[in-house]
Amino acid sequence: MKRNLRLNGALAAAGLCLMTAGAIAQQSGPIKIAATLPLSGGAANFGQAARNGADMALAEVNGAGGVLSRQVMMDVQDNRCNPTEAVKVVTQMLSDGGYSALFDGLCSSVVLASMPVVDRAQIPYMVATASATAISEKSGVGGSKWTFKFNPTDASMAAAMVSWLTEKGLADKIAFLGEDTDFGRSGGDGFKAALKARGKALLSEDYYQQGTADFSATLTKYRTSRPGVVGIYALASDQQNIVNQMQAFGVKVPLSGRVQTDSIAKELLESGFLDGTSAVQPYSPEIDTPKNQAFVAAFKAKYGSAPNSISYSAYESMRTLLDAIQRAGSTEPEKIRTALTQAKFPTLLGGEVSFDEYNLAHTFAVIFQIEGGKAKVVGLSKT
Repeated sequence: MKRNLRLNGALAAAGLCLMTAGAIAQQSGPIKIAATLPLSGGAANFGQAARNGADMALAEVNGAGGVLSRQVMMDVQDNRCNPTEAVKVVTQMLSDGGYSALFDGLCSSVVLASMPVVDRAQIPYMVATASATAISEKSGVGGSKWTFKFNPTDASMAAAMVSWLTEKGLADKIAFLGEDTDFGRSGGDGFKAALKARGKALLSEDYYQQGTADFSATLTKYRTSRPGVVGIYALASDQQNIVNQMQAFGVKVPLSGRVQTDSIAKELLESGFLDGTSAVQPYSPEIDTPKNQAFVAAFKAKYGSAPNSISYSAYESMRTLLDAIQRAGSTEPEKIRTALTQAKFPTLLGGEVSFDEYNLAHTFAVIFQIEGGKAKVVGLSKT
């Protein structure tokens, strides 16, 4: 009997030693952040832009000594902008444990599908770039206390865009064309709500499947209805296809909405075909604050080109997340979540990042317009 007691005591002591060693290793090893981005498929360019921004933030913080005197590493898995794939990837990563937070997702449908997985895992989720209004509606007091959204909602950006179009007398005949995803539908709803508040309505509303090759039916309709503006919510590859077919059909109508002006071919911009086109984004490298200009210079030196809104959002939101871990003094998820609710992180554009009761940050909406073959900032408003 005594021999068994001694054996059990020895095993317990050995187990305690192993647990203590594991805890020490966890406290002294790198802080791990899980991430899911589209690294293949039609949104791969956007996924790489987000990765560049996040990597730059990590490099800066790690170069300055890390967080809690530990280096931070990001494990990035490909979600292909596919909700089913994202759920599989996120479930696998979070079931393995060892992560202090989940970062981004980029595509709105991916984020919405991942939120229940995050709630079950009870881990902070920093959404950097997805814009669907439903994400914030379902976060904080709306449901998920673990999800925090950095990027402005489609509703707030659509409101800023429609306000500008109204000021310019361009809001009376807006046709809407969006991808049939949470991103596209959210954009359409945002335009409709903003127009309704002004006693107006969309001229027409059309949605398409990502990767659609032929837009002839929609463009034929535009020849008859003659919209003054086409509000567009599309991936860069689809946007390029739509513009190319507009040229071929001779449908010269200014675009608006979430136009990716930085992904438009230089020769197309210089042709003047898109003059009059406007766009709303959460960022511009042209914004002349000292912090932003330093960021732009460093980004150009590292990647050879200026940051776009996706790179910016990934950079700024990753810095906000790392600041929360530092202030929490811990990698425990609940302590990090609490620190995020108390965030007041200085932004590159001025002011501070803080989250409202829906865990939504209120940043900026930047209005662009293409004139003379160049996209220029023509407006800036807080969302």
